[in-house]
Amino acid sequence: MEQCPIKEMEILFECVQDTENSLFEPIPAKKVRPEWFKKLPMEVENYGDPVETIKKCPAMQDWMNMGYLIRNRHTILVVLSPKKAEPLYQPTSIAFALRDDIPKDKFKKLKQFVVDYNRNYSLDNLDKIVAYCKENYLLIEELQDNYVVGGHPAAQTRGSGYDDKMAFKFKVDFLITTPKGTSTYWLDPFLFNNPYFHAWQGIIDTDSFNQLTTNNMCIFYPKADNSFIIPKGTPIVQVVPFVRYPWKHKIEYLDREEILSRMQHPVVKELERRGVGENKIKEHEHFYRKNLANKKEFK
Repeated sequence: MEQCPIKEMEILFECVQDTENSLFEPIPAKKVRPEWFKKLPMEVENYGDPVETIKKCPAMQDWMNMGYLIRNRHTILVVLSPKKAEPLYQPTSIAFALRDDIPKDKFKKLKQFVVDYNRNYSLDNLDKIVAYCKENYLLIEELQDNYVVGGHPAAQTRGSGYDDKMAFKFKVDFLITTPKGTSTYWLDPFLFNNPYFHAWQGIIDTDSFNQLTTNNMCIFYPKADNSFIIPKGTPIVQVVPFVRYPWKHKIEYLDREEILSRMQHPVVKELERRGVGENKIKEHEHFYRKNLANKKEFK
């Protein structure tokens, strides 16, 4: 199989939060799986007929294994202004890094403050949440001033269809540096389907744009209409380094004869033979992995 001539690349995660209480951590994506995916069988019954699930699809495994996941090491409370807030106030969002050992009674009272805020949106109720967290030392001490008020005002995306909420932003504890000639995709974690928010996606040239406060900013758009909690250990963004090359595109149209001819290709014929359930062909097992896949390593 074709391999890149460079034997091994290195992606460097430099921690800029000098404490064991750093809020985020990077981890190879292959080490984490969505809970629903781990429970998914290889085959299920589909209205009486057996059908293979996406767990059998090699593409799914490749996508989930690619790059590194950044996940939170502590619980995060995201307070949103209600969707139907008074027109006088612009949409706001605040994210708090909470201690892991908050007493139940204090956590219960904090939740009540949030409920009150959702029911009766006002700047006073918002200030009560901030004050309560600080007065009762509910925030991680080293990150006391690291809570995020907003990120990008809703007006910056006016007319987009998601301009009713303010995007919130985190300063991640790690700067990312990759070798010259490489960049990094920042993606929403594949198949984790977070119901409350999704990461804004794009490319950062991490070989040059890697100074303090540059590439360690993550922006998220809230899906939820009310405040929510991000449990610790939640993958929030997937980062995938890649080598930059110039590309150009070309379009060709195949005629019917060419299409029929290509249908006779050995790989196509082999894929047609696979079968499911009792008709499954043993020799076809892991055909892609054994014959077509190139090795991809992220460690």
